Amino acid sequence: MTPGQPGALRRVLREFGPARQAAIRVRLLARPKVAAGGVTFLFYHGVAARQRTAFNRQVSRLRGFGDLTALGDAIAFLAGPASGERRICLTFDDGDRGAYDHAFPVLAERGVPAAFFVVPRWLDEKQPGSIGWQECRSLAQAGMEVGSHSLSHRRLSTLDDADAHAEFAASRARIESELGRPCLHFACPWGQPVLDYDPHRDCALARTAGYQSFLTTFACRAAFGADPWALPRVRMEPAWGEAELAYALRR
Repeated sequence: MTPGQPGALRRVLREFGPARQAAIRVRLLARPKVAAGGVTFLFYHGVAARQRTAFNRQVSRLRGFGDLTALGDAIAFLAGPASGERRICLTFDDGDRGAYDHAFPVLAERGVPAAFFVVPRWLDEKQPGSIGWQECRSLAQAGMEVGSHSLSHRRLSTLDDADAHAEFAASRARIESELGRPCLHFACPWGQPVLDYDPHRDCALARTAGYQSFLTTFACRAAFGADPWALPRVRMEPAWGEAELAYALRR
């Protein structure tokens, strides 16, 4: 296999699924155990129709690792007294149509809260594969959090101060005007510190714009006392099974 063939690589990984699971189990045994308490924030993107059953099964498995908690409650929990209690918070980036069509019904039926981070410009332009404002209202009415994933999904680290400020303030204003309720949380596009955002400038801009949190994709568990302006999240795929879940949640 030559470089630049991600499709071929994915096919190989699917074909050797059992071997991959075995390798993950070996790595899991070698990974040191960590204290149980805190919150693991998981982030997804799309959920395909063929993955709906697997995602439903995954939600059941996640409940075995900790209480599934709403974003605002998870942040408040981390600000409280430390304990051995473990919680998990589900988030979905990009306002993906598949996440709405196939993950949201599972979550609503099972009473599981989640946060959906949307890009207002994509919604306004009716970008293919993205939900619209009516779907955002449905999410909010069902008790899901609808947060900002920036105004236009540009890499914040490449923007000057004025443009970066607009990505925070204009996206929040647009979401609030459509939903009629506060937009309290921001998930950074791509989400890696320095590479994708300036940890000092952009977290301060989010705070100034009125958000209560800034979520990244730095992969680890959030411990008690974690900074709400630099919350880590662990990537999750809807079809991952028990071995992958255990490996991800050990981080």
